[in-house]
Amino acid sequence: MSGRCRHGDEAAMRLRLRSDTMKLLSGTILLLAAEQAFAHAQLAQFPNHDDATAVLIPASVVFLALGSILLIWGLLSELRDKSKVSAG
Repeated sequence: MSGRCRHGDEAAMRLRLRSDTMKLLSGTILLLAAEQAFAHAQLAQFPNHDDATAVLIPASVVFLALGSILLIWGLLSELRDKSKVSAG
């Protein structure tokens, strides 16, 4: 019976680690998307540059906010899990 509990605990820990890793990875990708959207809005001269800028600047702000939230959430989750492991 205790073998099953240990296996369940290990599976839950692996799932939590994957979740934290996905938060970090998703946050990083969104930050890169924010940088690319902002760079395209500022540097590329499209025939309809004003319309593109009106879409890309707000999109870069949204990507920046979401990416920052996910990245910070993932880092805090990892720090919390590491402190639980070292304390326990």
